[in-house]
Amino acid sequence: MLDSFCYNYYLNVNTFGFYKKRVGISFTVNLIGGRYAKRFLKPYRYKSYGSGDSVVRLILLTPFLILSLCMFINVWIFIEELFLGGDWLSYLKVIGWLFLINFLVVNMVPYLSTLVKGKYVYFDREKQKVSFTLDIPHCTERDEFGNCCFDYSEINLRYQRVYTNEYGAMTYAPIISHKDGQKFPKAKITAIVNENGRTPIECLMLFEDIRRFMDKSKPLPESPEYEGFRHLDPVTAEHDKVIGRPASYWSEMSLEQQLEIANKIYEPIYELNEEFPKKPLPEMKEPWKHWKPDGKKGEGEGLKHEILLIAMQLFTAKPM
Repeated sequence: MLDSFCYNYYLNVNTFGFYKKRVGISFTVNLIGGRYAKRFLKPYRYKSYGSGDSVVRLILLTPFLILSLCMFINVWIFIEELFLGGDWLSYLKVIGWLFLINFLVVNMVPYLSTLVKGKYVYFDREKQKVSFTLDIPHCTERDEFGNCCFDYSEINLRYQRVYTNEYGAMTYAPIISHKDGQKFPKAKITAIVNENGRTPIECLMLFEDIRRFMDKSKPLPESPEYEGFRHLDPVTAEHDKVIGRPASYWSEMSLEQQLEIANKIYEPIYELNEEFPKKPLPEMKEPWKHWKPDGKKGEGEGLKHEILLIAMQLFTAKPM
């Protein structure tokens, strides 16, 4: 495991603007409890990663791909028939039926996701454990959800070159695995990074995000990812109280301002672009002293995004 902090990348742009998860017409997503909900709805305690080569992803995406294609074909023919004076009403009825089918599929996917066991690894900050949702032979310890788990100190974070096509195009993939690969060969996940770059920096930043999250001697990093949950982590709650941190700093910003700050934070990281920098970048602390929230809280974006999500779900059966 790489133990040194070099990039100090802790700002998770994927969570910007999503303090309250939008569900659109997926009324079942919040009704489904069980182990999955208990585990992944505690971002102050768990940080999870899915496998990029999981068959489950393909299974859950198949209805989305098929129904999207059917909708595209019928809408195209409907427009043609409408302008040519043909039997456009028949295709309009088909589109209506596809809307209904998409509505049903969107609400069935959350159930399917609980029935099909995916490949995940999740880090438990509280207990300093790392669990795999895989069948791992010789594993002797189980967590509260019944999954095989190991001490965090037993986990290895590394990356490897991956060839994406027959022409030799190459990218880097982050690997999360057990240090003893001979005894636990199945305790291994190939995670997904935001960018498929030709340098390993995205993988290294992901690893630093994990290491920083699992460091219980420090509060949770300054990131919108933990906004609204910081008080649930004892170390973070005490730290925020001592320094007088604003309780809702990130959520007071518009999405545009958050992205602007993120770009400024990433600039020195990408400029550095070294595997082992001689001088680590400083960690971002007390950002409210540098950037004042514009107070817009994503005004005008909430309803707009909700309408776009509903339209996407009705036309393509996109789950979320």
